[in-house]
Amino acid sequence: MNTKATFLLLAALSSGIAMGEENAVATAQVRKVALFKNGYNWVEMSATLPDAQRVQITGMPEALLGTVRWDAASGVRQLEGSSVEVESSVEDYAYADLLMANAGKQVKIFLKGERQVEGKLLPPAKREKPKGSFPEPEGDQTSDAPKIFFVQTANGVQSVATEDVTSVSFAEAPQLPMKKVVSNIVTAQLEKPNPGVELRFGYVSAGMSWLPEYGLELGEGGTAKLTCRANIINELADMRDVEIRLMSGFPALGEAMVDSPLNRAMKLKDFLKRLGFLTEERNASVRRGVYTAQACPMPCVAESDDFEDDEGSEGSKQVEDLFYYTLPHFNCERDKSILCDLFSCEIPYNHAYTCHVPNQSMLERLSRNGEPVADVWHCVRLSNTSKQAWSTGIVTCTVGGQIAARSTLYFAAPGEETLLRLNKSMQAGVQCSEELVKREERNAPGRRRDSVTVSTFRGTVTLKNSSDRPMELRLTKEVNGLVTEAGKEGKINVSPSYSGNPRSVITWKFTVQPGEEAELTYTYEYEND
Repeated sequence: MNTKATFLLLAALSSGIAMGEENAVATAQVRKVALFKNGYNWVEMSATLPDAQRVQITGMPEALLGTVRWDAASGVRQLEGSSVEVESSVEDYAYADLLMANAGKQVKIFLKGERQVEGKLLPPAKREKPKGSFPEPEGDQTSDAPKIFFVQTANGVQSVATEDVTSVSFAEAPQLPMKKVVSNIVTAQLEKPNPGVELRFGYVSAGMSWLPEYGLELGEGGTAKLTCRANIINELADMRDVEIRLMSGFPALGEAMVDSPLNRAMKLKDFLKRLGFLTEERNASVRRGVYTAQACPMPCVAESDDFEDDEGSEGSKQVEDLFYYTLPHFNCERDKSILCDLFSCEIPYNHAYTCHVPNQSMLERLSRNGEPVADVWHCVRLSNTSKQAWSTGIVTCTVGGQIAARSTLYFAAPGEETLLRLNKSMQAGVQCSEELVKREERNAPGRRRDSVTVSTFRGTVTLKNSSDRPMELRLTKEVNGLVTEAGKEGKINVSPSYSGNPRSVITWKFTVQPGEEAELTYTYEYEND
């Protein structure tokens, strides 16, 4: 069921539905929300209990399976979930729905071709299913309104096709189309009446999310100003003076597709079907080797365990492997978004360059004589000297007020560094060449053949700096084969292969002065098939 349709039950209460009349009512208000960047959130609410042993809690939304928790000190023994059908107006209705809702009234219908029909709108004929017909599928959202209506005019009965209607006018105020909506009702059963006590409860739900937006101004002297704004999307509820915590990290949300059984819109067979579907998906993920362990996410907010109040503090806090920022007095209506300042700080930076040279099979397809074989990217290395963790997000980089790049700033905890790619350098190019040094037969015990042919290659990577500043470069080179030498500056990483040549990666870190050229050499062995 849609979260919007079930979050507030005030409409059901004003209609005087049965359960609302039998029980005392307590309206819950949102107190705190911890937002994850994947659209889920931990919500804390509170409601003042009336003088009753059974209390209907309004404002209780759809919670995820296994995440509803409440303060035991309130005296609540259990929560009961039920549902009721209530009439609700249709927001986006068609002319056919409007005509069906106003059968028997005087109407003037304007049609295409400047035609019009005026008279009494006749009730549509009841449609009966033929015997032996198949039942309609569950959740069918098609309109029950007919496509043709009949109007009793002064000259007789005239038919009107709804597809030809351009506008409608009634002699009296029309009845708006209505539909039946299933609303959830949550009732708290107390050990004894506990009037005036705050019932506090929490749960994981969907409906709010956030993402950061950064601005980075690169100044002179190796100092930059970093500003962060939070984009908060609210489809959960009206927020009035709520403490918002913006979480950064990768929480494991177990069974995130299953609502709590307190939401009685999901019947038992659908609930079990959903659990079975997740089990099947999980087993398939295990076979594919991509399943990560799932856990209840509630410990992410430490204060939630005892529902204690705490003051929002400057900087980001860390809870296990998650970081969060606090907005202590947040206001936002449902179905709106807010862009607000989060923090600003001055940080040191230095220019850096990166280049990745592909393996020989890729070079053979991509390289052309005289042209560079790989791009050199101009980057800046940012040091997080602030007390704020930087969450991954889009960053707009400027120099002297002019835009220089639109890139991605990756997560960095306080004290860490991150590399921000700006743009491709047009003043540097990398060339790569290889030559066969020797070829020999070697014994291969335990292999399909008694011997294998091994070719030894020597390669050269050349970079020229045509800019007016030194280039601090990190260059990586992929090789299909076993690298045996890469100079004293080169670091070699070999990934073994059980079906052919291993994959080797060489990493060099060096600085090239303006106008100079750097030459790096490497040697590798390649087994021929």
